[in-house]
Amino acid sequence: MNELKSLKLGKLEIFPPILLAPLAGFTDSPFRRIVREFGAGLMSTEMISSVGIYYKDQKTISLANFDKSEHPIAAQIFGSFPDKLAYAASFLESKGFDVIDINIGCPTLKIIKSGSGGALLKDLDLIKEILTSVRKAIKIPLTIKARKGFKKDENILKELINMAEGEGVDAVTIHGITVEEGFLKSAEDWSSIKEVKKVSSIPIIANGGIEKEQDVKSLFETTFADGVMVGRSAINRPWFIKSSENYIQNGVGISLSLNEKLNIILRHIDLEVKEKGDYIGIREMRKFMQAYVTGMRGATHFRSKLNTVQSKDELIALLMGFFAIKEAI
Repeated sequence: MNELKSLKLGKLEIFPPILLAPLAGFTDSPFRRIVREFGAGLMSTEMISSVGIYYKDQKTISLANFDKSEHPIAAQIFGSFPDKLAYAASFLESKGFDVIDINIGCPTLKIIKSGSGGALLKDLDLIKEILTSVRKAIKIPLTIKARKGFKKDENILKELINMAEGEGVDAVTIHGITVEEGFLKSAEDWSSIKEVKKVSSIPIIANGGIEKEQDVKSLFETTFADGVMVGRSAINRPWFIKSSENYIQNGVGISLSLNEKLNIILRHIDLEVKEKGDYIGIREMRKFMQAYVTGMRGATHFRSKLNTVQSKDELIALLMGFFAIKEAI
């Protein structure tokens, strides 16, 4: 495979067909803008509680903030009440989102206990009711993100796809693993995505098990999916989607110098602080900084200093010192 084709969601064309996954605590607006600058087919918010939106919780609603440069962008919602999910979807459509995505796969215990996310896979009738309600509430493309089942070794993908097709869903993202298997890499089952792609009349987006650019290409080639969604591989490499596109089309990924990486991180810090203020912005950046220095010499010492940083100037000084040593080596 050395050519990518646009992914079509209703009238929306997505290129490249490599999407940024919704990642709780990470895919906020500043991070998405950094990823967008390198090119991503479709961005996504963090998971947004439909109940929180229904009851007008301002912290929840703030997760739906986005910049116009982020288009096309999807809002991912979760919940188990069809009426509240429909309300949230309509509200987010009015905010200007291009796509509404429903989470039907999150394995986090808190989400499962609420009956949302992956717990929905235990009740296909409820999923059908949710899809019916949300589809009636919005005009923009509707997608779902699901796993192949709830219990270990379960596979209900064909039933789920048939239902999605019948309810007017525009695409389904599939993580080829069950809820009970969590994120166990050895349990990743790309063949399950391939099998359901054969019988699906709507686009299938493959997800899971991606660590490097070659994995994105392999996932396309193994599953014949219409798109691929990447998540944690992009946290410390916001250029990962562009690098994967280059690798597929030209056989080589993106290679950045230390100085180029430093400038990306500095821009990220600036955006985070402008969006959330110095106090919150710097604390938000700590988790990103942990990721950015992964695999670099001296990362452990850097991380030990990171939690003492209180301001933008302190963080930049620490970062500049860390990278200056790397340039000198």
